[in-house]
Amino acid sequence: MSKPTSFQLYLRLLDFLKPYRGRVAIAMGCMVVLAACTAATAWALQPALDEALSGKNPELIYLIPLLVIVLYIIKGAAYYGQATLMGHVGQKVIFDLRNTIYDQLTRQSLEFFAHRKVGEMLGRISYDVTLVQSAVSTSVTALMRDSVSIVFLLGVVFYQEWMLAVIAMLVFPLVIYPIARFGRKMRHASFDGQVSMGEMSSLVEETVGGIRVVKAFGMENYERGRFRRLTGDFLFHQLRMIKVQALSFPIMELLAGFGISGVLLYGGMRVASGQTTAGTLVSFLAALIMLYEPVKRLSRANNEIQQGLAAAERLFEILDERVAVTDAPDAQTLKEFKSSICFDKVTLQYPKTDSPVLSGVSFEVQRGEVVALVGRSGAGKTTLVNLVPRFMDVTDGSVLIDGHDVRSLTQASLRSQMAMVTQEIVLFNDTVRSNIAYGLDASRQDDIEAVARAANAHEFIINLPDGYDTLVGERGVILSGGQRQRLSLARALLKDAPILILDEATSALDTESERLVQQAIDRLMHGRTVIVIAHRLSTIRHASRIVVLEGGHVAQIGTHDELIKQGGLYGELYHMQFESQLEAARPQLTGTPDATDGAGTGEA
Repeated sequence: MSKPTSFQLYLRLLDFLKPYRGRVAIAMGCMVVLAACTAATAWALQPALDEALSGKNPELIYLIPLLVIVLYIIKGAAYYGQATLMGHVGQKVIFDLRNTIYDQLTRQSLEFFAHRKVGEMLGRISYDVTLVQSAVSTSVTALMRDSVSIVFLLGVVFYQEWMLAVIAMLVFPLVIYPIARFGRKMRHASFDGQVSMGEMSSLVEETVGGIRVVKAFGMENYERGRFRRLTGDFLFHQLRMIKVQALSFPIMELLAGFGISGVLLYGGMRVASGQTTAGTLVSFLAALIMLYEPVKRLSRANNEIQQGLAAAERLFEILDERVAVTDAPDAQTLKEFKSSICFDKVTLQYPKTDSPVLSGVSFEVQRGEVVALVGRSGAGKTTLVNLVPRFMDVTDGSVLIDGHDVRSLTQASLRSQMAMVTQEIVLFNDTVRSNIAYGLDASRQDDIEAVARAANAHEFIINLPDGYDTLVGERGVILSGGQRQRLSLARALLKDAPILILDEATSALDTESERLVQQAIDRLMHGRTVIVIAHRLSTIRHASRIVVLEGGHVAQIGTHDELIKQGGLYGELYHMQFESQLEAARPQLTGTPDATDGAGTGEA
């Protein structure tokens, strides 16, 4: 797909003004009045000099100053009107654009986020959107106001002395080139600077999120060096922009000087020869000087627009990104889960990769069954369970619920039948109550407390400073891993969905936390259809069936006892884990080497 031109980008940006066209129209009316008053002020100088000060019409001495005061009052009111109206429109455009981008981000599937940096996207939704605001409000105002001003002032100068006007206009073709040239440079420098800003945001997000690891490995200076390189890169691009802006002013001034000098030379000669009056020349010069000001402002506005277009290009990349998982036009509503979940020859391959993550996976989970997925790291277990709630779609084959392909169901109704608890616990910077009731009614205190008790969480919650109203901090930072996991289990219990997906829910916990969490999991699993990814194989011995994945394929299916008898990968994994547990337990059973003999004698 070809890269959009600046004009196409700008037209697309202006679409965001459509909901506010009434305000924009009133603001444009104010700009016309403002421009007309500016031109009238320049025109009034000619009768003031030629009629009033020469004594031909002395009463104008009193009328013209009064007229100028009235004109400036009207100008002030018109300026205030257009500034407040366009300021409001600009802020509303930011509001709309940020919400549109956020809506687009939340609609995307997991595949979209797999290769994107969180900090970089944060940079786009904050820094880039602010630059766009200048392009669609501040600069639009300047374009409209100054363009209208130029038209009115041109009318004055051609009315006063058309020959002088032609001389003055000779420099205008020369003005267009630096405006266009500097605009292109500004856009390139701004785009590169925005990329640097996104990388900075991403680095800060990574460093703060992983600060314990940074400190544990003594990498503070390394991270500071990385950040300094990025800030240096951003500084370089900002300095390029400053140079472009700084160069545009003297060049525009020089060109204006040539025009004014030509007018002074030719106009002075005409006044000296009596072909025109001094008042006409002064009025003409005033209008000409006023004319060059909006031209210079247009140059500055163009620089701001180019910055905005560079930002818009990055924002439209997100807005134009195809949403991989969407509801079909005729999607059905899954009202109640009744019979089974079926994986039918499921294959999944990520874009721009050489081999599939899953290939030909087939098995069925009956209602009320507990089916465990095991396999080495990278076997495709988490990817497979992500297909059930349609976090992503299969490349080939299908996932069926009660005989319906999940792609034929609405996402909302599909996910309403499922609860998920993962190893990576997601808590939000909100109260304990709101985190448990996430997506549900947070006022159901009795229900919230009941599920907290069932999840072995009530005791630690009531000991928090504000109990259920305690803010847990970003990602639940004030809680331990076991406490966070029990809150996520309480959340799943409150949802009370018939299908439960457990993704290594106890793999990162200490023994006591695991015991409490496992009790809560047993309560949560009761009466539900469960797909569980197991890290510790001892926890799934009583599963209805165990599906062993290897390299994206189904290697074995059976009960624990059947798979142990078969041997194969499951037997290998189980014995490896059993031996490692014995190895870990042996020092506790035998004591230290120095005490071994004594301990042994005592036992004997």
